[in-house]
Amino acid sequence: MKNKLIMVAAFMMLAASTGAAQTLWLDRPLTTNWNSTNGVVPQPPKVAPGSAPETPACRETVRTPVSLGERALTRVGWFLFGPSLNYGSISIVTAMASVDGMCRPNQYNGFVFINNRYAGMLAPTHSTARSDGSMGKINLYTPKDLNVEFLRYGPDDALCCPSQTSLVSYEFTTGATAVVRAADVSTAATCRDQVETQDNVISGTVTYRPRMALPSSATLVVRLVDVSRQDVSAPVIAEQRIETGGAQIPFSFDLTYDRSRIQERNRYAIRAEILDGGRLLYTTDVVRPVLTQGNPRVVDLELVRVGTGTGTGPGIPSGRVIRGTVTYLQRIALGPNSQISVRLVDSANPQGDAIAEETIIVTNRQVPISFELNYNPRDIDRQRNYELWAEIRTDGQLRFQSEQGQAVNLRGAAAPSNVELRVAPASDEPEAITGQTLSLSKFGTGSLRIGDRGNELIVRGNVVVRADGSAEVTVN
Repeated sequence: MKNKLIMVAAFMMLAASTGAAQTLWLDRPLTTNWNSTNGVVPQPPKVAPGSAPETPACRETVRTPVSLGERALTRVGWFLFGPSLNYGSISIVTAMASVDGMCRPNQYNGFVFINNRYAGMLAPTHSTARSDGSMGKINLYTPKDLNVEFLRYGPDDALCCPSQTSLVSYEFTTGATAVVRAADVSTAATCRDQVETQDNVISGTVTYRPRMALPSSATLVVRLVDVSRQDVSAPVIAEQRIETGGAQIPFSFDLTYDRSRIQERNRYAIRAEILDGGRLLYTTDVVRPVLTQGNPRVVDLELVRVGTGTGTGPGIPSGRVIRGTVTYLQRIALGPNSQISVRLVDSANPQGDAIAEETIIVTNRQVPISFELNYNPRDIDRQRNYELWAEIRTDGQLRFQSEQGQAVNLRGAAAPSNVELRVAPASDEPEAITGQTLSLSKFGTGSLRIGDRGNELIVRGNVVVRADGSAEVTVN
């Protein structure tokens, strides 16, 4: 038992030192060389399942080896990315072990070869993109002049704007015992103007799940909006438009906004959409709060495809289409920034993954609004029951949703049509219970505290729960 505790403690100390090493080595004198003269290319670290760069979404970031040194790296399991730098007998190759969800390099380093013999790494620990201590630009000016920039992020820095840069210079030893050694490191603030404006920039990435290429004419639009009020269209605080020009996801954005238009008591969100001409292809379907009330200035957005069911794969109609309308009884107009989501789910698990889903942008239309939901018959178990759910959101805020699922019969030869989904007013905020009858899973008698203001009790009531599951609240 004692030995196990010692091993656990040692592992925790090693993990802590590993996590801190990436930045600590840049903040102390470089008295010890982490490279040896044995010429053996190091093995890549172990990676999490699904994070290897050869996945279909990320394999385009990997290049094939050309030189002997590059082949030595790929032979032991490294993946090459970016161009190599060559000057005389010296070659520097960047390689990674894994990628993140946006296909950015993870666990990467720069590897130095002299006369095709491995001479060492540029950093003692591997880098993670857009994090403190990550390796940036490599400058090989002459065979005796190599330096590398490492990005230094403070706790309040946006991903676009690290406030400091560490510059490391290196020395080479050639011959049979070729080795590279870091000789000096200096850390300085980046451009002052950049540091002063970093707190009015929202950074992030935009991606989507369907494996579909965007047309070269597609445009990404990212907006910062004020979502404090639900009864008006969300005012746009800032907007950035990015012409994709044939580039594919993921996209990075750095949205600059006017600080004078931000009030701490208000709520703000980031919204993004991808358009091709006037046709909307992808959009955000959830609220991504930013800036105020403890929310971040760095966000990763995952968009959903517009007007296409997800059950058959992206954009591929299946021959089975459920047609119907979404409506409600209240005489309330929908705002232009409203969108409707229709989901086909298993009746036994209505909150689980959808069999198919469609998102409809309302623009200037009002209910009833038609929908066509594609689904794949191969996803349907004829022994199970299925139902449709719908919700309407305006500026990301929930306005209406189904009170219960609408059963649909998917056992016939034809898909259901003329399905009416009637939604009722709803909100993401907790629902007030004043004056309502509750249905609980247990019965008995107790007390209910409805609210307080500091230490002062506002309302206290008694709850009587009957055997049939209903409850009566009596306010004292």
